[in-house]
Amino acid sequence: MTVHLHDAKSELFSIAFQYAPIGMALLDADCALLHVNASLGRMLGYEESELPGMTLQDLAHPLDGPVARDMVDRLRDGECESYPAEMRYLHKNGVTVWGHLVLSLLRDESAQPFRYIAQIKDITERKFAEQKLSAKTMQLESFIRHNADAIWMIDAEENVVDVNPAFERLFGWSADEIKGKPLLLIPDFLKDAMTAVHRRIKAGETVVGLETVRRCKDGQLLDVEATLSPLRDHNGMIVGITGICRDVSPRKLAEKELIAKASQLESFIEDNADPIAIFDHDSRIYRVNEAFERTFGWSNDEIIGLHLTQVPIIPSKSYPEVDHNYVTIMSGQSIHGFETVRQRKNGELLNVILTASPILDGKDGQSGFSVIFRDITGWKMAQEHMKNAEKLSVAGQLAAGIAHEIRNPITSIKGFVQLMKAGIGEKQKYFDIMTSEIERIELILSELLILAKPQTIKYERKDIRVLLSQVMTLLDSQANLNNVQFTTEIKPGVTPIYCDENQIKQVFINFIKNAIESMPKGGIVRIQVMNEQDQSLRIRLTDEGCGIPEDVLAKLGQPFYTTKETGTGLGFMVSQKIIENHAGSIRVESKVGQGTSIDISLPISI
Repeated sequence: MTVHLHDAKSELFSIAFQYAPIGMALLDADCALLHVNASLGRMLGYEESELPGMTLQDLAHPLDGPVARDMVDRLRDGECESYPAEMRYLHKNGVTVWGHLVLSLLRDESAQPFRYIAQIKDITERKFAEQKLSAKTMQLESFIRHNADAIWMIDAEENVVDVNPAFERLFGWSADEIKGKPLLLIPDFLKDAMTAVHRRIKAGETVVGLETVRRCKDGQLLDVEATLSPLRDHNGMIVGITGICRDVSPRKLAEKELIAKASQLESFIEDNADPIAIFDHDSRIYRVNEAFERTFGWSNDEIIGLHLTQVPIIPSKSYPEVDHNYVTIMSGQSIHGFETVRQRKNGELLNVILTASPILDGKDGQSGFSVIFRDITGWKMAQEHMKNAEKLSVAGQLAAGIAHEIRNPITSIKGFVQLMKAGIGEKQKYFDIMTSEIERIELILSELLILAKPQTIKYERKDIRVLLSQVMTLLDSQANLNNVQFTTEIKPGVTPIYCDENQIKQVFINFIKNAIESMPKGGIVRIQVMNEQDQSLRIRLTDEGCGIPEDVLAKLGQPFYTTKETGTGLGFMVSQKIIENHAGSIRVESKVGQGTSIDISLPISI
């Protein structure tokens, strides 16, 4: 081909070349730029005068330089006369520019290649849009493929277009098994309902959070939550339905269990034989059960909404105790087995044991508290009857010994009176002895009265040494009759205790009397008293008696269980309860033939 640059055709070509809206360049046989138009300069940021002499490879992006060389080689080898390619170029400022290049070979009259013409259209905007779209497409594909929820797409005829791996795992069908076939998830009993839903989706509606049931390949039914949306083509036309669903069977099971537990709790509250009151976060009653109404006499309408300080079942003398317990509850702690007194509507006072617990809101917060009462008035009366019965039983068993103990001083007094009548001896000496014997009789009688009649419970600060001395005086005669001796070992610094004197004496009488009876051939009862490091006082009573077998030791404290022919079985139980009421504890150790040790621990008075 011969190009005459000076004829009319060449002039027309030159004008088209210069003003073309795309980049144009005329290159020599070595692909060096001879002429370029303004469009190419603007595209790459160069002046027209700067480009001549540069090669196509100079303008190409380093990664696309091989593409340019390959194009030239193919044209030279005659594989084609024109070669199109999309490649990157470097703008003068270093920015990448995408161009659609068409490189054509020009030949001379002898068909030898001597020029190249390059046409470069700027496609940067389109390429970036394609890259953006490709990135979004990849993100979407990744989202679908790696989503933990099952995703599927069906066409307008409701045949499966595609499913993700989560669908395969959840329902058991592989993508190859189900593609192009009707969706088999919907159970027969839901098909009519889902047909109506699909009709809405195809009309353009989206359904979110649909709770329904779907069938797996093995026939198992799953509770699922689904979102169904229209599937549209690039023109926005609805061509199918896409669905996303997750298995909510564990949640549904948890909800059912929660409902069952709530029902159980409701039944526990309403059908409980013990009165229950529930307070909200403002310490106002928002619920009581029927047992509360029956026990205290106030109706639900009368009691609901009252603040803790207004609740009429609390006697005025119990306000300090209620304040103390309230602080405990609001700190998140529970109160168990607290003995107190509450009042009925008719003014009657009831002995109760209450258990109070905070109610949590599930967010580590406290939304209120509950109080359960148990009426123990009858039990308290029975307990007092048992205590009194045990006291009378002990008093009866001690009668012989006490009679013997009293008979001796009375005999002495009677003899001295006779001597005084006869005028024998010194009367003052007789008076002193008679006064001493009478005081001993008074002491024994006063201790006997403690057991003979009920006493009002009164806690006072008492010296344990004095109490033990008085008990040993009372039991001294019985000990002598059985050839038993008392030895005491009281450690220095023994601290007084707060106690009811009569009740604590009853405990020591019970245990020391048992020790005496366990040694019919005589022996020693050791009494040790010492302070412990845990702010308690320990009293240890040790005998050298017959001991207690293990099977009997395990039953200690059971009412009416006794190994004595004349025993009631109440002694240990009553004693144990007295110690527990004093916030103390009892521990018994025994070996048959070696004796028994009883450790009594009581809080000290500071």
